[in-house]
Amino acid sequence: MGGIAGWIDFRRDLTEERGTVLTQLGTLAARGPDGESLWASPHAVLGHRSHRHVDEHGMAKGDADAVTVVVDGRVLNAAELRAELGVPGLAAGADAELIKQAYLRWGEGFAERLDGMCAVAVWDGRADRLTLVRDRLGVKPLYYYPTADGVLFGSEPKAILAHPLAVAEIDLTGLRELLAYTTTPGAGVVAGLRPVLPAGQLRLDRDGLRQRRYWQVAAAPHTDDLATTIRTARELLESSVERQIDGTASFGMLLSGGLDSSALAALAAGILDRRGQGPLHTYSLGYPDIGPPLPGPLRGSDDEPYAAAVAEYLRSEHTHFHLETGTLMDPVLRGTAVAAQQDMPVAATQFPTSLRMLCRKVARHTRVVVGGNRANIVFGSVMGMTDQTVLAAETYPWIASVQSRLPPAGLGTGLLAPDLLGKLDLPAYCADMYQADLARVPRLAGEDGHERRMREIYHLNLQGLQEFSCVLDDGGSSAEGVELRLPFCDHRLIDYMFNVPWSMKDFDGESKSILRSAVSGLLPESVLHRPPSQFPVGRDPASGTILRAELARVLADPVAPVRALLDEEAARRLIDGPVVPARSWIDLTDMELVLQVNQWLSRFAVRIRL
Repeated sequence: MGGIAGWIDFRRDLTEERGTVLTQLGTLAARGPDGESLWASPHAVLGHRSHRHVDEHGMAKGDADAVTVVVDGRVLNAAELRAELGVPGLAAGADAELIKQAYLRWGEGFAERLDGMCAVAVWDGRADRLTLVRDRLGVKPLYYYPTADGVLFGSEPKAILAHPLAVAEIDLTGLRELLAYTTTPGAGVVAGLRPVLPAGQLRLDRDGLRQRRYWQVAAAPHTDDLATTIRTARELLESSVERQIDGTASFGMLLSGGLDSSALAALAAGILDRRGQGPLHTYSLGYPDIGPPLPGPLRGSDDEPYAAAVAEYLRSEHTHFHLETGTLMDPVLRGTAVAAQQDMPVAATQFPTSLRMLCRKVARHTRVVVGGNRANIVFGSVMGMTDQTVLAAETYPWIASVQSRLPPAGLGTGLLAPDLLGKLDLPAYCADMYQADLARVPRLAGEDGHERRMREIYHLNLQGLQEFSCVLDDGGSSAEGVELRLPFCDHRLIDYMFNVPWSMKDFDGESKSILRSAVSGLLPESVLHRPPSQFPVGRDPASGTILRAELARVLADPVAPVRALLDEEAARRLIDGPVVPARSWIDLTDMELVLQVNQWLSRFAVRIRL
C-alpha cells in the first residue's frame, strides 16, 4: 500500500509545478505515511507516498528523456521477474525498479507479466507517453481525469480533485452511478473523473488516450471431476496465500470465525509451520453485547466464540477487539467517512466503517493484514444465489436479493425528491446497465438452462460487485495506514472457479461447497458449517436517534447542498415520526445516504448540474 499521483501536460512546462502535485500527494498521506518522493520533467510530474512495510521503493526515477515509474502496491512474482530479466541484485521490495526494467524489456506488454495487487504509472520521456496499469481484479484503485492538454491521475479521487484543473461537478449520469448500488466498468461519479478498468492499461501520448484490458476471465470446458476440482481449488488458494505472505516479516490475519477468513488462517498457519516460522497472529472485532437481532440483511451470530475456537485450533496468537456501543456513531469517524470510502457515499456505511475500525486497532500490532473478502464471489455464495426469485430477476442479483425491502428506486433513495427520482429513473438505468453487462458474459457453447444462468450470475458479481467492494475495502483499510491483502482475488483461482459448473459449486446443497471441502480437516466442524454472518454492524441502539438529529441539522442549514436533492417533507416526517422497528434498516440507510451525500458535496465543493 502507498499512494501515487501525477500530472501530464503537453503544453505547459511542469518543472515549475512540483508544488501542485505535492498538494495532490498530501491527500494520500494516510496511504503512505512514511514519506514522499517527487519527480518532475517538462511534461510530467509523478509523485509517490511510501509505506515502509510494503513499498518503500515505490518510485524508480529516470532522466527527463528516460523512463520513470511509480507504483502503489506489491508485485507478487518479483523473484521470477528478477530472474527472467537478469537483474537478481535488485533489493526486495524494489518493485518500481523491477517494473521499469520490465517496461524497458517488453514495452507495453509488461502488464501481462505482472502478478500482484498494484497500480502503476510509467512515464516514458523518450516518447512523451504515459502508461497507467491496474491489477487484474482491481484490488488497487487508480483514477484519471483528462484535461485539455494531458491528464491527471491518482490513487483516489481526492488526489485528482485537489488539482486546480479538476472541476468537481456531478450531472444526472453521475448521480445515477452514485445511487445505483453497482459499478459500471470504467464509469465515474464526478464528470470526467473515471477509474482505470480492472486489468486496464491506459496509454496517453500526443495522439490522445487509449485503453485496453490485458486480461479477462474466459469461458472454457471444465473437465476435472469433483475430487480433482476440490484439490485444485485448495492448491490454487494455498498458492495465493503463500504469495501474499511471502517475504513479509510481520502480518496479521483478519479472523471473523467464518469459513472464508478461517480457511485462509488455516492455510497460512500451515505455511508458517512448514517454514519453521510463526506463530500466526489473528485479529477479530465485535460488540461485547451483540444485542437482539435487527430487521434487514444484517449479521446473525457473534464472531468472538467462533474466532476464538479457530485460534485455539490453529494455535494462533489471537486478539479480539471490542467495539464499544457508540463507536461507529463517533462524530469524528462519521465526519471522515466519505473520504475513507474513496469519496464514495454509501447507504450501508457501517460495513466499511467496521472494517476501518478493525484496521485502526490492528495497526497498533501490524500494518499488513490478510482478509477473506471476495470468497463469496469466487466460490458462488453471494446473498440470493439460491433464491429462484433473484435468479429470475432482470437486474443485478445483489440488488434483487434485497429488493423487497427497498424503496422503489433502490437502496437509500427513500428521502430523495420524487421529481429527481423521475429524472434519474434508476430502475431503467440499472436495467440498461444490467443488459449491457449481461452481453459481456463469456459464454460456453452448448451451455443452457440453469448452468448458463449461474455463469451469468457469477460474472455479474465478479464484475460489478467486485469493483464496488474493492473500492470500499481499500478505502477503509488505507485510511488507517493498513494494507489489506486479498488471496481470494487471485486471477488463476478465479479463472478456474469461473468454469466449474454450478452443479459442482453447490454439490452438497450447502453454500461454498468446494471451499468447505477444500479445507475440511483444517478447521473445527462448527466453523466449517457456520451460517454466513455479516461484519459487525447495526448494534448501536442510539444510531437512529443520532441520524435523525443530524438530518434535522441538515434541513435547518440553508446552504446544505444536499437539500437540492431532497424530499424535505418526507425527511421531516421521518424525523418527527415514531421509530418503526420493521422499517429501521430502510430508515437508517435512507438517512445515512442523505448525510453522506451532503458530506461529500460539501467536502469537495461538488457542483450539481441537473
